[in-house]
Amino acid sequence: MMKRFFVFLSVLCLSSLATAQEAERPASPERLTVIELFTSQGCSSCPPADAALRTMRDRPGVLALSWPVDYWDRLGWEDTFADPYNAQRQAAYNKRLGRGGVFTPQMIFDGRFECVGSRKEEVSEKIQFARTLDRPEYTIGLDKAGDQITLSLPQSIVNATISVRVVWYQADATVEIGDGENRGRRLHYTNVVRDFKMLDDWNGDAVTHEINTAEAPENVTHIAVLLQEEYGHGPIVGAATLSLRD
Repeated sequence: MMKRFFVFLSVLCLSSLATAQEAERPASPERLTVIELFTSQGCSSCPPADAALRTMRDRPGVLALSWPVDYWDRLGWEDTFADPYNAQRQAAYNKRLGRGGVFTPQMIFDGRFECVGSRKEEVSEKIQFARTLDRPEYTIGLDKAGDQITLSLPQSIVNATISVRVVWYQADATVEIGDGENRGRRLHYTNVVRDFKMLDDWNGDAVTHEINTAEAPENVTHIAVLLQEEYGHGPIVGAATLSLRD
């Protein structure tokens, strides 16, 4: 009986170890961990998080995006990049993650977990965890020829319908703040989302989309594609980015 118990215990330990290794393993070099910062030019707590995002954008395997929100405009300064949708996106994330309301600065990692964007140590821990988390990852092809970009998704097995979102973003922007909590400051913003478009819902069939760079807003430098579950505000299961500058 004792021998059987030790055999059972050994099998249980090996099973637990295998599960842990499956849950946390190094991400492939091609996989992008998406960090989304919800920020505002009218928020005095945001500049440290904005600066932190700038240091992240050149890290291998990271796609950093800044989504300016408009709910601090009431403090006296209207954010020059804010879009009402950005706050809606943040609220949808928080509702799913069980966190009531919205706040800045907030970072969302791969659409799966969040933290205060100015807490450097916690942000580093979240990035490391996101990079080792075993999760679905679908390949996205982005090829540019002249003014045309071809987005391709190879045939894949997917467990749920996935939203395909195109994001246009500006690599660098500097703003002189004329009023509000940051009045008189000259602030730098990184990878600012200037526009987006929901292309399609993807069910795993091989598909291609043609995108014209003429659709990009002025001063946009890059395009990104996000694959997300749950109507575009769920876990991210694929991401790609491409510079529009030849």
